[in-house]
Amino acid sequence: MSSVTNKVSKGELVFTSFLLAIALVVLWDAITLKEVGLNVIVGPRAFAIAIGSILLLLSSLQLFAVLRGHKGEPEGIEGGELIEKSNWKSLAMVIGAFLFHIFALETFGFILATVPLFFLIAFALGERRIIRTAIIAVLITVATFFVFTEGLQLELPIGFEFLDPPAEVIIDENGEEVIVEEEGESW
Repeated sequence: MSSVTNKVSKGELVFTSFLLAIALVVLWDAITLKEVGLNVIVGPRAFAIAIGSILLLLSSLQLFAVLRGHKGEPEGIEGGELIEKSNWKSLAMVIGAFLFHIFALETFGFILATVPLFFLIAFALGERRIIRTAIIAVLITVATFFVFTEGLQLELPIGFEFLDPPAEVIIDENGEEVIVEEEGESW
């Protein structure tokens, strides 16, 4: 066995072992996750367990394949390709899109903050069909919003909460809280 082949197998073994360790950490965190006060059918714990289980299965299969001698084949380029010029404009666009999303999410809501995120990342990665990209960004964002809010019963920020004044909470004579929305209405 040559030293190049031996290095490749060690690298694959280390990488696959790292993925296996991550899978175990994700599963451990998911199993010990306490869901307090959630009245949902499928909560965050179920997703974490599913992701950890899939990662554990796939990394285990890859680990056994590497141990049995199945190694990845190089793509015909020894040592990688030399990149002449970095694309700093695209990197700045992606970072700007994420920063906008972080700061706009609470104010403008999930849909209005996520559409520009999808659009700008697609544009930064080279997509130049602007109308098509905008339509796909809107469709994916709206579908994601409704899957999470209606299907999974998880709340995503709707936005513009600053326009709706907070409800007034009054304690009645029995010591119970009464929420007063408007004049004469209570819950």
